[in-house]
Amino acid sequence: MTDRLPLFPLGVVLFPSMLLPLHIFEDRYRRLMRDRQNASPMFGVVLTKRGNAVGDRPEIHRVGCAAEMIGAGRYPDGRYDLIVRGGRRFQVRSEEWSAGYLTGEVDWLAEPLGSTSESTELDSLTDDALRVYDQFLGAFERMAETEVPREELPEDPIELAYALCARAPLDAWELQRLLEWPTARDRLLDIRRLLRRERDLLTTTGIGGATLTRPGISFTAN
Repeated sequence: MTDRLPLFPLGVVLFPSMLLPLHIFEDRYRRLMRDRQNASPMFGVVLTKRGNAVGDRPEIHRVGCAAEMIGAGRYPDGRYDLIVRGGRRFQVRSEEWSAGYLTGEVDWLAEPLGSTSESTELDSLTDDALRVYDQFLGAFERMAETEVPREELPEDPIELAYALCARAPLDAWELQRLLEWPTARDRLLDIRRLLRRERDLLTTTGIGGATLTRPGISFTAN
């Protein structure tokens, strides 16, 4: 199914079910807020490939994620703080700026588990990915001499893969590749490999050699 959706180019990757805080200050995105205040999803988040997300018409990656607004606050001067949650993935077919901001024709993407040789393969993969993630957190705790609270993560392979991706301290281009994988199995294999890499970097070189500086979340300005 194809729909037209406003697109929000950012320097971050949004995953399904991931929470993302945004600060809206550009006039074009204030207009988007007025146009879409009662729409769900409100817009789609796409990673900027080239160009500036602010004051420019950047080139974007073609696979993005719908954003559903779950909280908003408006400043007297018209700026907004938003909290959005990632929804469905999509692929951009065409782009247009006639609305004053970027919109696109998008195809919604399916979420297959992926072919497995045995029914137990995916269960083993999810267990191993969770184990590697816990080892990564343990390595960070030892290096930073601080405790990281453990969360209860989803058991469903599709949801778990996205949850691990949303928490992984990786560069944007690696996160984009994870978003673009066609199946949960592909995504779990890749995030397990990347978490092993980050775990080993923490163990051998300390925090300075790993991508992560400190777990957490901060506002992203448009």
